[in-house]
Amino acid sequence: MSVLFPTRTILASKAATAATALLSSALLTPLTIADTVTPSPSQPLSAILPSHTGRTGSICFVANSSDKTTSDVMSGYHVFGTVKEIGVDDTGLRDFHRLYFTYPLYRDDGLVFYNDFFGKRKIKLTTYNPFKLFKSYKEMNNRLRDKKLEGNMTGEGMIQGGVVIFDKMGQARYAYEEETGSPLDIEDILAALKAIRDE
Repeated sequence: MSVLFPTRTILASKAATAATALLSSALLTPLTIADTVTPSPSQPLSAILPSHTGRTGSICFVANSSDKTTSDVMSGYHVFGTVKEIGVDDTGLRDFHRLYFTYPLYRDDGLVFYNDFFGKRKIKLTTYNPFKLFKSYKEMNNRLRDKKLEGNMTGEGMIQGGVVIFDKMGQARYAYEEETGSPLDIEDILAALKAIRDE
């Protein structure tokens, strides 16, 4: 399936309706993360959203990782995240949850967010110039070190995620595609949060 929604966009009315319809088929498994990762029975997104919707809306990180940046603009929104898999690197998932993303996590059972919504986009080279590749790699490692983030090479790490922002009615209103190796454009995301809040 091709990508339906462009990178970093506030979805127009028809696109928001189409996005919400597509995401309504997502089944998410709530994860309890303590000494072990324990899945609970799967639930449709429509059953999960009400418990994660603040007075303004909700933010879903379809994530391999997340920036811990917060802002007053995020008040009124509840945050949750989805992951592709469990049982492959549960130690890494526990560390991710404990150290970097303390919000509720769900496994995207049918990979609707990853494959259908974000188009099963895989990491790819942006250049074949070895000097540019090396420079980008060093910049990414410096950002990770500065933020005290660690990663590993365990599990499926090729399919990229992103951020979906829902309004208080549960309608998908904003989509931001992850670009692995590049920092999140927090200003774009905060502008979308503010735009939805100010409606």
